[in-house]
Amino acid sequence: MSFQTKIARMMTSSRWAVLGTMLSLALFAPASQAQFKVTENFNRNDGAPGLGWSVWGNGAQISGNQLQTYGQFDTAGGIARTLDTTFPATFAFDFSTATPSDGGWSVSFNAADTTWDGNIETAEIRLMQFSGSQGICVAYQTSDGPVSKCGNPKTGQRDFTALAHITGTVNADFSTTVTITYNDGLTPKSVTLKSSAPVGAIQTSLGSVFSFGNSNESYGPHTFDNFSLTLK
Repeated sequence: MSFQTKIARMMTSSRWAVLGTMLSLALFAPASQAQFKVTENFNRNDGAPGLGWSVWGNGAQISGNQLQTYGQFDTAGGIARTLDTTFPATFAFDFSTATPSDGGWSVSFNAADTTWDGNIETAEIRLMQFSGSQGICVAYQTSDGPVSKCGNPKTGQRDFTALAHITGTVNADFSTTVTITYNDGLTPKSVTLKSSAPVGAIQTSLGSVFSFGNSNESYGPHTFDNFSLTLK
């Protein structure tokens, strides 16, 4: 089975822990509710991701103060850690790839474990894009097992030929919004892709593993930087 056919509650304040000097946890207090934010800029020595991150799939490493992830046949790659997430949640990161036609990203929430198959099959919800010119795929759990649905690309989408900035929101009903800013000098400068709440989604986590990385069989590297995850 090919890789693409396999697509299928940040912790409460009492459960948070400091994740390290480069992976920071901040608490803000708006008038109505608390907001939690985790940031990771990968500004440390080349080598293993460290700071509690484990690698999955074909792996990842720090290189030049960025995270490089790698793919191979039937397998993508990235990093994961225990990070129980509640929704709504907003994520953001910078992304570039050495293989624009087969270079994309993936973010998954509340998976059962850090193994490759676990992150694919047992995430409560997962967003992925196989390249900048393709639609966003959303995978979630149903009573019949994991389901994945991919939206159509929008006019103006194009492959990642420069350092792009990606922001996304997963709402409490699992509807999503993703904005891609290409930074390649072409127009439109950015596109926004939305998906409605999936029918039949089971909104119960099978675990507490958060992961992100590439979504591709191509080696890459596929590079991430300036990651953040914010909960309301």
